Parts: sequence; structure tokens; C-alpha cells
Amino acid sequence: MRIPLRARQALQFVAGIAVVAGAGFLAYRFWPRPDLPDGWQTIRPPLDVMALAEYQGDIWSGGRDGLVRIDRETGELLVEVEADIPIDYVTSLLVDPTGEALWVGHKAGLSNLRNGNWTTMDAQDGLPSNQVLALARENTGTLWVGTAEGLLQLDGSSQRIHTTADGLASNTVTTLFFDSSGRLWAGGGISYADGLSVFDGDSWQIFTVEDGLAHPMVNAITEDSQGVIWFGTGFSSYGGISLLENGSWRTIDRDDGLAGWKVRLLFEDNLSTMWASSEYNGIAYLSGDQWRILTPDDGLAGWEVKAMLVDDLSNLWMGTENGITRIYKDARSLLTTP
Repeated sequence: MRIPLRARQALQFVAGIAVVAGAGFLAYRFWPRPDLPDGWQTIRPPLDVMALAEYQGDIWSGGRDGLVRIDRETGELLVEVEADIPIDYVTSLLVDPTGEALWVGHKAGLSNLRNGNWTTMDAQDGLPSNQVLALARENTGTLWVGTAEGLLQLDGSSQRIHTTADGLASNTVTTLFFDSSGRLWAGGGISYADGLSVFDGDSWQIFTVEDGLAHPMVNAITEDSQGVIWFGTGFSSYGGISLLENGSWRTIDRDDGLAGWKVRLLFEDNLSTMWASSEYNGIAYLSGDQWRILTPDDGLAGWEVKAMLVDDLSNLWMGTENGITRIYKDARSLLTTP
């Protein structure tokens, strides 16, 4: 059977795109990079890393490929993690303050590891949605679970679901954070309608761009050691960091030195250094009053840092879309050296 000319042209066009895309992928993965700086280590696999936690003396990494356990000393992958159900597309990890339990948020629910035993909660058990996107724990012990269809407040056997009907800006909650005054901030970074909400224990308040937010999509929230609350916002080539201090808002963005317009992650390490990652352009960190940028050309495992952690040995871990970068304690001081 003879294939019509237009069909052949279409097939050739698709094949050409596939070849270019494949070549780009191979170049991205295998093109030689500069030698790693002294005191840096690349750990790969895992590849796409979305969450990191230190639990039972090891580093746990969660991402699209599931949950893996990494030896904190060597960086080697340990035995494969086997839970009560298959776990993949891990979005969040949370260690109980006692160190006894690990909570894992993933696309099939909320799993808990305690004393070597796994249990999993899903929509049939009260979750608003099986797709868990964010976790936060209150000082009282209450666990808050952000999902694609609402926010679950879990206090022992007591459960309450918060939605837009209760004052939440959006039912999709992708980031959660408790500030030093005990308020819970909830942000959504999937659509322009997600926005930012704060809960004072009684009611919700919504903040928008009219109030001073740089962009309606909120991807990250943290509070620095000075009490300033940072909100990482944006999508594609729009966004920035909004800072809330003493009731006043201000914005910093790429023109001020950030790596990119969309801010993917915010993290203040144990040396009070603030980090702000982008989606495509690496990660920026504050050195004095100047932002410096790290990319794969400097030794970073990938372009998009999605998770960060400082372990008990003061080593810095950064999970990216292409593996993990670990910077050992002694090498971290070089980052802030002019």
C-alpha cells in the first residue's frame, strides 16, 4: 500500500522531531560536565527527586520513580524500599519530631512507616484525594495533608477537610508551611486560580496579587531566621519572590539576581543562607547582599532543584530532576567566599 505524500511528510516531520529530541536528551544526560568542585558528590540514581528527608540515620529520596533509601556516609543506594502498597510519584516526605515515624505523600495516598511497619491512608479512609501534594505538622501534633481536592486536618482519629467552602483559596494545595506564630500557610502552584491562604486556627484569609503577591501561583513558602516570610511564586517566565515583613509586601525577581522568574523552592540552611531555585536556570543563594547562581556547569546535578536538606552532619543535599548533589560540610564555606 502506497502512503500518501502528505502522510509521508507528516511521518518524516514527527521522526525528525523525535531524533532531535532524542539527541537533546542524550546530550543533556551524557555531555561532559566540568569536574566537580572539591567536597561535592553527584548521586544518580535516583533521577527526578521531589522530596528529601533524614530518617533512621539515612537519607530518603522521593520522586517520580518512587522512594529510595541512601546511605548518608557513602551516598550509595541501599535496599529497595518495600511498603504495604507500591509507592511512586512521591511529592513530600515528613519525619515525626520524635524520629519514630516517616510520612510519605504520593499519588496513591499517604503512607506511614513506624517501627518497621507500613500503613497507607487513601480516599476511602478520609483523604480528600489519593493524590497527596504537601505535608506539614503542627506543634500540637496535628498533621495537615494537602491534596488535589482539599486539605485534610488529621489529629489522631479526628479528621476535618478544608475546601474553598471553608475559605481556602483553592482545593489544590501543593505547599504548606507553619510560621513562627503558628499560622498555617497554604499555596497552590498548579493553576492561576490556586493562590495563597493563611489559617489562624479559626478562619482562612486569602492573599492575591492585589495584596502584593508577585504571582497567583505559589510554589514554595518559608520563614527566615529574621521572621520574614518568603513566598516563591511564578509560572514559566513570570513570577518572583514575595516577602512579607511586619505586614508589608515587597518583591524580588530575576532582575534582582534570581536564577529565573519562576521560583520553584525556598530553603534557609543552618548557616542562615537563603536559597531560591528556578525551574530551568539553576539555583540562587544569598551571599551577603548578592545573589549567586549555581547550574550544572558549576557541578549541580540538574537545572531544577526541587528539594533541599541539611543532614545531622551539616552536609547539604539538593535533589534535582537529574539526580542529587551533596556538598560536604567542609566545602560549604567556599560557597560564600568571594
